[in-house]
Parts: sequence; C-alpha cells; structure tokens
Amino acid sequence: MLLLVAVALAAPLPPYAYSHPTAASEDDLTSYTFPKWPVRTTVYAASGEVAVYDAVGGKSLGLIPFGQALRVEEVGASATVADKVDAWYRVSGPKNGWVHGGDLTPYRWEVDLDGDGEKEVATATWLGDFTVRVRVFEPSVSAGGVMQLDVDAAGGGYLSQNGAELQAEIVPYSTAGIAMIHLHLGVEACADFRDDWISYTSEGAGRIGTEHVALSLAGLSDPPNSSTFEVAFSGKRKTAYVTRTTAKGDASAKPTNDVATTRYVLRDGLYLVEKDGEVQRE
Repeated sequence: MLLLVAVALAAPLPPYAYSHPTAASEDDLTSYTFPKWPVRTTVYAASGEVAVYDAVGGKSLGLIPFGQALRVEEVGASATVADKVDAWYRVSGPKNGWVHGGDLTPYRWEVDLDGDGEKEVATATWLGDFTVRVRVFEPSVSAGGVMQLDVDAAGGGYLSQNGAELQAEIVPYSTAGIAMIHLHLGVEACADFRDDWISYTSEGAGRIGTEHVALSLAGLSDPPNSSTFEVAFSGKRKTAYVTRTTAKGDASAKPTNDVATTRYVLRDGLYLVEKDGEVQRE
C-alpha cells in the first residue's frame, strides 16, 4: 500500500530558523534571525563536543553527551561562538551551567536508521555558514562513532538573505522500507524550497556507517508560477513515486499546469530513477 508523505510537515515545534540579510553587516548581531528558546523548553546537545560553563565566557565544567536533553532555565545575551550567532542559555541537566545556543538543537531522535537492530542517535542543527548538519551517533561503536553530513539551505536567495527555516522529522521504516530523516528547508514567502531525505547505512551492528542524501526535491512557490510535489513511499516495494505539478503563467493569463510522475527505486540507501528498466541517480 502506498502512503502519501505531505511536504508540509506536521512538526511539533515551530520552524527552526537561522538567517541573515546579505546586505547587513555580519557584526550586527541584531540582524540575525534565530530562535530564543523560552524558559522550561527542552533542547538537546547537537554533538558530543558541547561545553558547559560556570558563566558566560567562564570556566568550562566539561562536555555534555551527544543528544543529551537539557532544560532551559535562563536566556542570556547573544554572542558569536565558532562563527555562529546565537543566545547563551543557562541549562539544567547532567551538568548545570551555561551553553551557547549554537551547540543546541530542538531536533534529536533515537531510531534504528540502518536496520542493524541497534538504535542510533541523530541530531540536526544549523551551522554558522547557514548549512544544516545532520549527525548520527553509534553508541555501540567503541568510544562512540559520529558521522555527519551537511545540507545547503533553500529559499533565502529570493529574500536576499542567507539561511532559511528548518523543519525535520523521522520517516519510519514501515513507511519507506528504510528509516530516514526528512528535512524541509524554505521560508514563509514566495521563494524556492527543498526537501531532503537523509539515510544512513552500515555493514552491521557495531560498525560506523555512512550518511546519504537518499532523495532531494526542489520546489518553487512564486504565484502564478510554482513547482510542487507529493511523494508516495512504498515500504514493501521499496519505491517512491514523486508526482510533480508545475504551474506557469502571468498576470494576464490563467496558469497552465503540467503534472508528471517519476518512479524511484531504493538501492543501498539511495533513491534511483527507473528508466527503460534501468536505475540511475537523477
């Protein structure tokens, strides 16, 4: 049975944005857009190298484990740390203290991505260069193993800005025949957008794997012109049908719609286009 996956994600959190106008000074911290997590919000350590301090700019109290849940107790001033502009937060958790928001994320999952029977821990977070980094942590690998993959933003060009908004969710194995991280990148305006599905494959339990952009689809919302799509995964057949609707027109004429469907086949963590009985990367 085919299951439709809507492009507009029903995320439990508001869009996780990070952006900056291209015409503004990089030194003007007030010109950056980023979330300020309210007190009592739960956020997560985006990597295994998140330092907690006794005060803003103070003494390090050590590192917080990868993906560790933290509770926001106080919101501090904004600052640039490791090229990322964000607020400082006083948090409570295994270690209580101050953490820079660039090391935190609202997106953290614990799921068996590679189908080896062991759950990985994954996070997605903005970097200072306005890309999104997806990290996958293998707890069973000796000393822990982390893979990472960076994905470019979409939508900012139409607004003369770097960055965009991120929404993310897990596509379960039962839906697609493989568990994936689904990223939606765009802005709430007439602009382009993109959806990426990130897979993770390994050679078995206890081995570090590899992340892939399994499927990437770009769209446009700029009336009367648009290009949108719906994706129907089949977990049983390990296929994906992408139906794209393209509208073209101008103010003086009714837009014309073109609809086309493309069949993709899942191979080694990648969705390949099937043409004339053969599969290939689009």
